[in-house]
Amino acid sequence: MKRFARALVFVAGMTAVGLLLASALAAAPDKEKAPPTEAELLKKSCDKGAAADCFKLAGMHRQGEGAAKDASKAAGLFKKACEQRHGRACLELAGMVRAGEGAKRDLPKANALLTQACEAEEAEGCAQMGLLLHAGTDVEKDLGQAATFLQKACDGGIGRACGTMAGLYLDGVRFPRDPVRAGDMLQKACNAGHIEACVPLGRQLAAGEGLKKDVVRAAALFRQGCDAGLAPACFELAQAHERGLGVPRDIAKALALHGKSCETGGALACHAAGRFHRDGLGASRDPARAAALFRRACDGGVAAGCLDLGLLVEAGRGVARDMAQAASLFQQACSGKEARGCTQLGLLYRGGKGLVKDFVRAATMFTEGCNGGDLLGCSMLATSLARAEGISRDLDKAMALYQRTCDGGNAGDCYNLGVQYQRPFGRIPDLNRAVALYQKGCAGGAGGACYELAMLHQSGVGVAKDPPKAAALLKQACDTGHTASCDKLKFR
Repeated sequence: MKRFARALVFVAGMTAVGLLLASALAAAPDKEKAPPTEAELLKKSCDKGAAADCFKLAGMHRQGEGAAKDASKAAGLFKKACEQRHGRACLELAGMVRAGEGAKRDLPKANALLTQACEAEEAEGCAQMGLLLHAGTDVEKDLGQAATFLQKACDGGIGRACGTMAGLYLDGVRFPRDPVRAGDMLQKACNAGHIEACVPLGRQLAAGEGLKKDVVRAAALFRQGCDAGLAPACFELAQAHERGLGVPRDIAKALALHGKSCETGGALACHAAGRFHRDGLGASRDPARAAALFRRACDGGVAAGCLDLGLLVEAGRGVARDMAQAASLFQQACSGKEARGCTQLGLLYRGGKGLVKDFVRAATMFTEGCNGGDLLGCSMLATSLARAEGISRDLDKAMALYQRTCDGGNAGDCYNLGVQYQRPFGRIPDLNRAVALYQKGCAGGAGGACYELAMLHQSGVGVAKDPPKAAALLKQACDTGHTASCDKLKFR
C-alpha cells in the first residue's frame, strides 16, 4: 500500500509538471512572422491607388530586382499608374508596347501613350513624340505637330528637343527662317547637355549668324564636342586651326584633327585630310594617301571627294591612270551636285579621253556644270555655243557666258570675248571694247590677249601705234608659253 501510494504521488507530480508546461506554452506568444517584403508593401499601396508605388513595383518586375521578373505584370502595373496620370509610367509603357515587351506590339497605341505622357507633363514623352512626327517614323510626318511637342519638351529641359527645334528655324521649311530663334534654341540645347547641339551653335557663333560673332567661344565649343568624340566637332575645330579663327593657326594640328574626325566617321574630314596630303599641307605630299582618303570621302557621300579622286585617277597620280574609272567618279560627283564633276565629265567626252568623243554629251554636261555654278563649265559651254559643237550656235549667249567668266577671273575668257568683239560673225566690230578686254586678259596672264594687243599696237589699229610696246607685249605673251608670240619675237 505504501508503494502504491508513492506511485500515485509520483504520477500526480508529473501530471502537475505537464500541466504547468502546457500552461506556460499556451501563455507564450506565437513565433514572430517574417516582415512583408518591399514588393508586398508596394502592391498593397498600389492596390489602394498610389500611382508612384505601382510605377516602382512595375520597374522591379520588369528588371527582376526585388520581385519576380515578369514583363506582362510590369506592363499591367505601368498601365495602372498611367491611368492615374503618372507620366513616366505612360512613357515606360509606350516603350514596352512599341517593342512588344510584355504586351502586344501596337505602334498607334505606343504613340497614344507618348501623347498621354506628354499631357501628364512628362517632357521626355513630348520629346519622343515630337521626334517621331519630325522624322515621320511610325507615324505620318507632320512638322506642325512635331513643333508643338518639341517646344513643350524643350521648355521641359530636353536638350535634343531644343536642338531639333533649332533645325526647324534654320531650314525655313515649317517656319520662316530665323537664325536668331535658332541660336536661342541651340544655346538651350547645349546648356542642357545635348553636346551635339554645341556644334551648330559654334558654327553660328563663328559666322555671327543670329548671334554675336565669337570665334573664340565657337572654337571652345568645337573642342568640347571633339573631346566627346563628335566627328563634326573635330572637323570644325580643324578648320578653325587651318584658318586661325579663335585658335592659333596650326596646319599640322588641323591635319591631325581632320584625321581624328575621319577615323570616327567624318567623311568631310576624310576629304579635307586628302587635300592636305595631296597639296603637302602639314605633311609631305602623298598622292597615294590622298587618293585613299578621297575614296573614303566619296564612299561616305562627299561628292567633292569623288571629284578629287577622279582628278587623281585621270592624271595617274598616286593611283593607276584609268579614264573609264575617272569618268565614273566624275559622274558620281555630278550626280552629287558637285558641278565641277559635270564639267570634268564633259571635258572627257569632248576630248574623247577614255570615252567615245561626243560633243552633244559634252555640251549637256557643260550646261549642267554651268547651271551648278562652275565657271569652267560656263567657259566650255560658251566655247561650244560659239563653235556650234554639240549644240546650236548662239553667239549672244556665248558672249554673255564669256562676260560672266571674265568677270569671275578667267583671263582666257576676257581674251575670248575680246575676239568676239574684234572679229564678230555678221556683226559690227567694237574695237574699243575688244581692246579693253585684251588689256584685262593680258593683265590676268592670258597670252593670247597680250598677243592680240601687241598686234594692234604694231599696226596702230584701235590704239596708238607703238612698236616698242608691241614688242614688250609679245615678250609678255611668250613668257606665258604663247608660241605664236615667241615666233614673232624671233624675227624682230
